[in-house]
Amino acid sequence: MFSKVFAAAIVLASVSAHAADSEFFFQSKAGQSDLTPRIGYVSTKTKPKGGTTETKYSGLYKSGVSYEYGINEMFSIEGSLLFSSYENDNTPKTKVSGLEDPHVVLKGTSNMGSSNLRYGLDLGLSLQKAKIETNGDMSAATGGFSFTPYVGMDTEAAGGTIGGRLNYAVLLERTTEVEALNMDVKTKDGNTLGLSAFYETTVTDVLFGGSLNYYNHAALNDEDGNELIKSYNTLGLSLYSRIPFGTWALIPRLDYDFSHSEADTYNVIALSAAARFTF
Repeated sequence: MFSKVFAAAIVLASVSAHAADSEFFFQSKAGQSDLTPRIGYVSTKTKPKGGTTETKYSGLYKSGVSYEYGINEMFSIEGSLLFSSYENDNTPKTKVSGLEDPHVVLKGTSNMGSSNLRYGLDLGLSLQKAKIETNGDMSAATGGFSFTPYVGMDTEAAGGTIGGRLNYAVLLERTTEVEALNMDVKTKDGNTLGLSAFYETTVTDVLFGGSLNYYNHAALNDEDGNELIKSYNTLGLSLYSRIPFGTWALIPRLDYDFSHSEADTYNVIALSAAARFTF
């Protein structure tokens, strides 16, 4: 009898720990700090619908560091600062480079018994204008603030963890300095609705996961309401893992966006490797 009770306790403990340690919904534990340096690479090949020319970009993508602290059992806060520098294959080449918008994310988790309710707010900070130089080079900054609330849930099933997330990015007015025009151009709207479904499982101590990601991007307009970019949808797949090494973990990741409703060719591949240090 005792052995059965002990075995059941071990199973329940492992289930609870597994749910709390989802990589898709990673959240620092109470009083815990997690420092995560990251390096990323992107390769793209796109052609607009009805277009005749493919454009390719490649280079350093969203590389930098994030820090997260567990405020208590329910909440944590994370800040990140990332840098990108990638260029196309035109002649002459043009590139996108510089600091990405810094982000601050408040994360929350509520235990619902057999599942976890996840929620939070991602704040994108605008520290500088976006910029398009005379030679076509562009800054990685967006030139405007963003607010992205999200809600999701995960639960144990099919030998692992399944779950989903719904988020909505509200983009405030953006300012872009256009050198060739010697003026600032303002844009608005372009809000984005995102929906993801994921599955994770653990083999020994190594976590493997994947998610299917859908985004609907509203039309982007100028300050007078004229449409600059029409609305479009994208669909992509993410594959990732978490390999523990004592007080730190290696996190490789592949993101592949393969569908764009307003493009004949749309292949965007992002590879990254992160090391999360816990203290």
